Amino acid sequence: MTRKLTENEISIITWIIKDTEEGKSIINHLNEILVEEMDDGGMGSLRVFKSGNDDRSYSRELGEEFKGLDIDNVPVFISVLLDTDGNFFELDVFKADFSPLRKFPSLQS
Repeated sequence: MTRKLTENEISIITWIIKDTEEGKSIINHLNEILVEEMDDGGMGSLRVFKSGNDDRSYSRELGEEFKGLDIDNVPVFISVLLDTDGNFFELDVFKADFSPLRKFPSLQS
């Protein structure tokens, strides 16, 4: 199931990529893109939805990783990943104990 990004997701993505060359064009389209939740044990990773044949693959991380805490005080690490064409590919969310994310962190946490 696809959905739009939440305000917290947009804020963190913007914070991560704001100082990068590619980030400026990605930030301008964050309100428009659709994402799908990934099968990551509930940690919260998202893949940018592409209709049709999606043969994209990971290329590299963009910007500085965001480090925050879930509401259970377990560290959460969030990265923006690009595909081989330099487009926003995934929002990678990793929770240190591999448990499901309880609440997506915000910049104020």
